[in-house]
Amino acid sequence: MNAPVDVAGGSPAVDLTDAGSFGYLTTENLRFQDVDANGHVNNVAFMAFIENARVLYIKERMRFIEEAGLSVVAAHLELDLRRQMFYPGNIRAGARLMEIRRSSFVVGQAIFDQSGACAATGHAVVVVIDPASGRSRPIPEDIRVRLVAAAGSRDGLFG
Repeated sequence: MNAPVDVAGGSPAVDLTDAGSFGYLTTENLRFQDVDANGHVNNVAFMAFIENARVLYIKERMRFIEEAGLSVVAAHLELDLRRQMFYPGNIRAGARLMEIRRSSFVVGQAIFDQSGACAATGHAVVVVIDPASGRSRPIPEDIRVRLVAAAGSRDGLFG
């Protein structure tokens, strides 16, 4: 679970527990409503933080997918909670490309607490779809090339 993850194309492993692996990080304010009966930030809030980071990463950094007339949907979400977080404060949530598949890609994600420690790591499988049919479709080669380059980069960003 703590081992670095291999990315597409034989690129070096990525350590999702290291904030330096993420060129894209959002800052989120912890809210009192995020606190559960045990006094710590609940798992639903963790999922909302990584969702926001993932959606913004795709919208801001992968506009070329939409410009090609395609859309994306999340098909699988996975989150490992590593430490508790407590209100009040701010956290950072990261998103980066990890792996490119035939018609989907994997976004690696993490949450870093107020002290900068990794509080959660996870992955999302995001499927490329044709918006007209709502069905998955293979990633076009020109888009694949850009995605593979970002997945193999140190910080998951596009050159």
